[in-house]
Amino acid sequence: MNYTFVSADCHMDLSWLPGDLFTKNAPQHLVSRVPHVIEAPTKENKYGLFNAIWVADGKELGVYGGTGFGFGPPERGISARTDRMWEAGYYDGDPHVIDPELRLKDLELDGPQAEMIYGMTGAGIKIKDPEVLTATYRIYNDWIADFCNTTPGRFYGLACISVHDPKEAASELRRAATLGPLRGVDLIASEVTHPIYTRDGYWDPLWEAVAETQMPISFHLGGARLPVPPPPGESTELGTLNLGRSMSQNELAYQGTWLPLGMLSGSQWLAGIIMSGVCEKIPDFRFVMGEMGGSWIPFVLGRMDHIFHERHLDEKFSPPMSLLPSEYWYRQGATTFQEEPEVGKMADLIGVNNLMWGSDYPHPDGVWPDSKSVIQKTLGNLDEESFRKITCDNAVKLYRMGE
Repeated sequence: MNYTFVSADCHMDLSWLPGDLFTKNAPQHLVSRVPHVIEAPTKENKYGLFNAIWVADGKELGVYGGTGFGFGPPERGISARTDRMWEAGYYDGDPHVIDPELRLKDLELDGPQAEMIYGMTGAGIKIKDPEVLTATYRIYNDWIADFCNTTPGRFYGLACISVHDPKEAASELRRAATLGPLRGVDLIASEVTHPIYTRDGYWDPLWEAVAETQMPISFHLGGARLPVPPPPGESTELGTLNLGRSMSQNELAYQGTWLPLGMLSGSQWLAGIIMSGVCEKIPDFRFVMGEMGGSWIPFVLGRMDHIFHERHLDEKFSPPMSLLPSEYWYRQGATTFQEEPEVGKMADLIGVNNLMWGSDYPHPDGVWPDSKSVIQKTLGNLDEESFRKITCDNAVKLYRMGE
């Protein structure tokens, strides 16, 4: 397929998956522990109003049939984007996101010819048992591969991998690479049990598998945010993207403080990956900051380069890093964004070859179904070659779309 416009960041969260997907496919001894849907009294909590929830291993995971994992049910008036999606018919009838035919129609309405689909790694924040999480991700990876195969060349997925054991994660990565339309992996970095920046070789089995299979690894927004103390007397459970329920002025201010800072958490994963030395050790290793945006990256790269020399890290690291930290970014890193006017002004600093646009479909903080107009406002100042790289060619090359 001759692509001219693709989305490098779309979603298939747990919220929308078939309620019996995991119980039907799990090993018998895990059937009661993997994610499943239960009825719940209609009530109001951090998710808003609901009457069914996902649970796993005795823990509540989130609302069933919501607008995304960590989001509440679809309600008018929550946000301008949600209202726009109502207007465009997304919430009419059957769930569009898990129906290949309806999802393809939504894709065509918006404009992209193909999309990369991020998965349900957010569930890994609450599912702590390694065996349960590994089985859950394996079932999902098989399911999303089958989903993508319904429309070859239009849907591609990222496999979900465990955070508990790099060897197990590498094994699942290699298996996922054989499934066809899975072209990368997603790791919820905030939940790793061993820091990513370490130079002790702990993560090498996974990093080597990433390079061997040409399956770039993504660290997606949502796995961590900069800590913001909640209002007095409230818990951090307020950290949800649903504004549907009534909130005090303090709670509203908390949302207004907490939400804008989310993408900045990507600075930890960017610095950690580069300072771990993996980019020097494995030149074919590729990594992606999923939905982390781009305008903060030049500042962090500059600071990394400064510290690298000022603290003589270039002389002390063993094995050494032969390039500046920023040079590893430009050679091996990438980031996705959806609506960030600063990117068009700073594309050369961030790296025209390192930027990939994504619509974030169908999340209510995305830009569907107005992607084309948003892109023009964001990137319309760029030359034709740069525009095409950011909205198409970079993702097609990295994820081997069309092969």
